[in-house]
Amino acid sequence: MNRGMLKRTSGILRRQEGFVLVTAIMLLFVAMILGLMVVDSADMEIMLSGAQQRYEDSLNTTEGGAGAEASAVGTSDTVIRNGRSHSYSVVNPSNQNQVLSPVDASDQGLFDPGDDMPSGSHTVTLATSPTDWPMDNMVKSYVPGDDRFDYQYRVVYLHDDAPPKGYDAGNFSGYLFQMEAQRNTRVEMGGNKVGPKMSL
Repeated sequence: MNRGMLKRTSGILRRQEGFVLVTAIMLLFVAMILGLMVVDSADMEIMLSGAQQRYEDSLNTTEGGAGAEASAVGTSDTVIRNGRSHSYSVVNPSNQNQVLSPVDASDQGLFDPGDDMPSGSHTVTLATSPTDWPMDNMVKSYVPGDDRFDYQYRVVYLHDDAPPKGYDAGNFSGYLFQMEAQRNTRVEMGGNKVGPKMSL
């Protein structure tokens, strides 16, 4: 390389001494923006997974509550809550659409054993809002601060119907029930119990 060419190259390099610094700052700025976007995305994913977990927890509690009520329906089994008891047996099958779960808050130990509902009169009918249904706790914990597994429920005897296949229709009837439970989500189940045909 001759001396003239070397002189011109060093002159070009001298005029671009700050170029590397500016490029490095720009690349760091772009990296910082990308990093902030990744952090925001991670925060959003954490929020979404938390919401999904809360929904599933609520759904599991509600389904478990409806199932627990369904297990006692149409039998003479006694349901005990906080030292109080009641039964879901149907005394008069011709009385259709009757609410079998506790229907008023006069016995607070049975209607709301954990004392979680606002005070006042609560009467449960077919038109009653789920927020006024009786309450229970999935793990039977009635400590005031333990509301994680609380749910509200209603059990209704709907009507009698033909018995399932294989039963003598002259001697048996199918009795239809509706079990509902709600927390942040609502679950409704139907049930059919077979029993002696109702005499008219």
